[in-house]
Amino acid sequence: MRNLLIAFLVLPFIGCDNPKNTIAYFGGEVINPRDSIVVLYRDDEPVDTALLNSENRFLFRIKLRDKKGDLFKFRHFPEYQYVFIQGRDSVLARVNTLNFDESLVFSGKGAEKNNFLIEMYLLDDDEQKLIYSYYNLEPADFSRKIDSLRDMKMEQYEHLIVTQRLSEPAKNVARASIDYPNYRYREFYPYMYKRLKSTDGKNEVKIPDDFYAFRRNVNYNDRELRFYKPYFDFMVYHFNGLAYNKCVKECPREEDFNENSVHYYIHKLQLIDDKVKEKGLKDHLFRNTAYTYYFEDQDEANNKLFMDKFLELDGDNKYMEEVESLYTNIRKLQKGAHIPALQLVDLEGNHTDLDQVCHNKNTVVYFWTIFQKGHSKYINKYVGSLQKEYPKVNFVGICLNEDYDKWTEAITLNNLRQEKQYLSLKRESISKGLTVNNLNKVIVVDKKNNIINAFTYIQSPEFRTILNSFN
Repeated sequence: MRNLLIAFLVLPFIGCDNPKNTIAYFGGEVINPRDSIVVLYRDDEPVDTALLNSENRFLFRIKLRDKKGDLFKFRHFPEYQYVFIQGRDSVLARVNTLNFDESLVFSGKGAEKNNFLIEMYLLDDDEQKLIYSYYNLEPADFSRKIDSLRDMKMEQYEHLIVTQRLSEPAKNVARASIDYPNYRYREFYPYMYKRLKSTDGKNEVKIPDDFYAFRRNVNYNDRELRFYKPYFDFMVYHFNGLAYNKCVKECPREEDFNENSVHYYIHKLQLIDDKVKEKGLKDHLFRNTAYTYYFEDQDEANNKLFMDKFLELDGDNKYMEEVESLYTNIRKLQKGAHIPALQLVDLEGNHTDLDQVCHNKNTVVYFWTIFQKGHSKYINKYVGSLQKEYPKVNFVGICLNEDYDKWTEAITLNNLRQEKQYLSLKRESISKGLTVNNLNKVIVVDKKNNIINAFTYIQSPEFRTILNSFN
């Protein structure tokens, strides 16, 4: 690390006679690496890839759009975080994959603003349980509680901008790391209050007019923040709330009315289209809405209604191919459809496919990954108990990785279930072809390889009912 640090101390002075210098450097060290590379993203697009050297270090030379800097995301699979780079910065990151976010520390020129960003992220993460306890408070009390947390962060922000020479874009990102989590909690408050206070789901909270005063500060078209998670997450919650209110006021309400209805999601698309003009953000929000909707409602007629509205409002969406692929795959996984013949490999290294491993038996397909050890142990142990309870059912495990040696090693070291275990030869094909949006998802197939249910979860009562029908 010493040689890399010396290089970082020297680099800022290279070409410093040019005040418009837009060259910067970002590098660091990955402890306990899980991959051989670090990928750098700008505007959610990969712009460069760095190989880890023999000492697990990496280095990027970055050409910025201007000296004010850009927000980047760096990814070491499966984790990622953000780094803001200004002209002539030389930022060094040190991270341990065993505790990725908590271990991340920046040093070098430009480190202070990035240490601030990760600190705000960790504070927000730590506050989740505390703020959950505030949701049953009345609106004024709730506001006071979360604003007191925000005020403490703002003191740190004021210190940062006084002591550091930050560009306006850097200040914008730093401020957003405080404001938008706070706004998100406010958007979520009415829903949570109703849920915690009501036994029948009808105890609406009366929100005073000034509760949503923060909305006047929202920039719906902030290009610098469009792929920044705190900003984007707020937008999702915000449009959820707006769509729900619009739906309640304008749509006929049935007893089973809920936020999963297709007209709710169509309202959401229309609201996004009305308020968001920044194309990158609009496309991203439309994509998010499509994924959320299609995993909630698999009715074919409703799905077509949604897709028609999507195409009408944002037919040139950047993610259109991906959304149409999701739509097509959802249709292929309807009840009665044949299970796709996706490529797999077994523990002996033999190649097969999903169609073959499900053949002639009532089958449950479940998923796990070597990177989520807690989940992999839980899911395999739980499936083991289900196998004893339902011995006639064929339980098939698919690991969503592509490294055969690491997969077999994980099964051995973690004492995982070995029966009917398979590795995905093409992770993306499996994930998209079977629409695996959640590792607790299971797919149930009958003896003729026809799908019974491709959209249920291992702990759901619906899944248990299907299993009981096999006895």
